[in-house]
Amino acid sequence: MVRLAFKPASTVISGGIKRRRIRWALRQRVLYLAMAAYGKPAVALRVLRQLTALKRTLRGSMVNQKWIRAGGRHFWNINTPGFPSVAFDRFVQSELNRIIPMSIPTNRYQSLIFSITSRCPLQCRHCYEWSNLRAEETLSLAELQAILAKFQAMGVSNIQLSGGEPLCRFDDLIALLKSAQPDTDFWILTSGFGLDKQKAAALQKAGLTGVVISLDHWDEAEHNRFRGNDLAFSWVWEAAQNAADAGLAVALSLCVTREFLSEENLLKYLHLAKAKGIGLVRILEPRAVGHYEGQDIEMSEAQLNLLDSFFLKANSDPAFADLPILDYLAYYQRRTGCFGGDRYLYVDSLGNLHACPFCQRSAGNALQGSLEESLAKLKTHGCLKYPAALDRTFNR
Repeated sequence: MVRLAFKPASTVISGGIKRRRIRWALRQRVLYLAMAAYGKPAVALRVLRQLTALKRTLRGSMVNQKWIRAGGRHFWNINTPGFPSVAFDRFVQSELNRIIPMSIPTNRYQSLIFSITSRCPLQCRHCYEWSNLRAEETLSLAELQAILAKFQAMGVSNIQLSGGEPLCRFDDLIALLKSAQPDTDFWILTSGFGLDKQKAAALQKAGLTGVVISLDHWDEAEHNRFRGNDLAFSWVWEAAQNAADAGLAVALSLCVTREFLSEENLLKYLHLAKAKGIGLVRILEPRAVGHYEGQDIEMSEAQLNLLDSFFLKANSDPAFADLPILDYLAYYQRRTGCFGGDRYLYVDSLGNLHACPFCQRSAGNALQGSLEESLAKLKTHGCLKYPAALDRTFNR
């Protein structure tokens, strides 16, 4: 059995003076950035009012009630850079620029999901890279660095390194992080495979911000079955503890299947995460791509409503104050459309460009032909499930 006593990876801040101080400091920073960008207070305030109005339209009465603290910064989801930081400032500037263009350079993309390997020791049911998995790598380290450099030159605040299993390519992962330009948040999307204390410390030293570790059930046997490996559950907690000890932010990622979805299971999952000291949980919906291609795995409207309701309660209801933050992007995608190809994009382990990992319709290759033409094409592709509302602005 896996031990339950863990040093907290990231404490949830949900009330009191600390929460008020964070909110005040964040608002003051956003106001300062708007004032610095536009010079005129009236213009800056008009932009901020428009941004606030749109957020209220999407989020209703739900306000940001929780943060986690890791590495001296505060996080409330995986896609937004930690506050305070240069990466956070650039993120905000880019969102302001979408309302009224400013004279200073801003990010062209907010997030990049970058698959750096085609290798993986697991057989995960929902793997979106399933058709690309193989024993040999397709892209060399130099090619990975070239792709990363291209997108950092365009401006990016948040890069999530995935696979396959990115830890299968550990030496190249370290080299990639060390060669990157600073002032970008880097996460790895991992099963936890082989993340011992030495590797966690090396990743933090190389510039990693945090780890998102996949845990697809609170029950050990069920998670192992979903992942196709009897050690998968133990990898999660060993990796979480080692990452926390190294000072990295730690989050869990849950693919919510129809079989799993119930309020009881969601509560058990959050309580387990709390017991392990994890303060942030990302929810993914299953999509019929990769290993799930051609399967009937979509959730019903009633199930989606249940998930929406739980998401709102988990982040706003005082009864959930000490439980982890839920990061559930699809909640917003259903209301505003997906920004895949516009604010964020996905590069698979072959170097092909997609709107996101779950909308696999390549618009070209990051190393071949005109990247600008491919990106223009990608923007028109958008999301296959949630058509993009490209004229809408939303600070995700």
